[in-house]
Amino acid sequence: MDYLDRSSAPLADAEWNKIDASVISSARDILVGRKFLNLLGPLGAGAYDVPFSVYTGKTSVGIDMTGESDTTIIAAASRKSVPLPLLYADFKISWRDIETDHKTGLPVDASAAAIAAVTVASQEDDLIFNGNKELGVEGLFTATGRLTAKISKWDEPGAGLADVLKAVSALAGASHYGPYALVVSPALYGKLVRVYANTGLLELDHIKALISGGVYYSNVIKGDKAVVIELGSKNFDLAIGQDFTVGYLGTEKMNHMFRVLETAALLIRRPCAICTLE
Repeated sequence: MDYLDRSSAPLADAEWNKIDASVISSARDILVGRKFLNLLGPLGAGAYDVPFSVYTGKTSVGIDMTGESDTTIIAAASRKSVPLPLLYADFKISWRDIETDHKTGLPVDASAAAIAAVTVASQEDDLIFNGNKELGVEGLFTATGRLTAKISKWDEPGAGLADVLKAVSALAGASHYGPYALVVSPALYGKLVRVYANTGLLELDHIKALISGGVYYSNVIKGDKAVVIELGSKNFDLAIGQDFTVGYLGTEKMNHMFRVLETAALLIRRPCAICTLE
């Protein structure tokens, strides 16, 4: 990976290892989409886009004694290509800090790298859930052809469970039978952490019994919104060109500049496997 120019930085292998570990750990703590999406790749840092097939509508299965009934042939409705944008955040380590660390034997301070990693990880989730109009990339909340349902006020006990059941019913009606994952805004997630009726269980526990693929919240989802999806690479992939890494940018006024970067994009093969509550 010569394009990262890491050999030009005044860091020993152990120091690079610490920065890399800090970046990966910090990103993993923040990332939500990767908890339920299948990963495709790494495809290479030079990959600009990814072609994939898009499917629409219901399919039918043949059942008879001769195999001569007319059935719907499963085939891609269209072929699309999604760009793999570069997500990145730069950080600086003072030359004096590096000199001090080397002379005193202190480990390199990787806090700036960790903060940069959190920023990039948040941007990845924003791309997954909200897309990016400027790049022509759709997310789970903006996908053309997704199912939608009106969300109610989750201040009322049981309203969240009822809305999730509504979304699951809509997906099942479109021949998406699960397993499902649910992602909500932090505000809505907080409203599920309460005892439901006289069951002694949280409303969240009742929802988890229905949503076997996991219930999550993401800070990139603003307002009272939620999304239920059917899991599986038949529906979605998170394409990765270059996974999280760190490159050296050189010096600026004697200080050392670095970049945390990745390239990624969401492939939505079957938009009808999404039901947004909004």
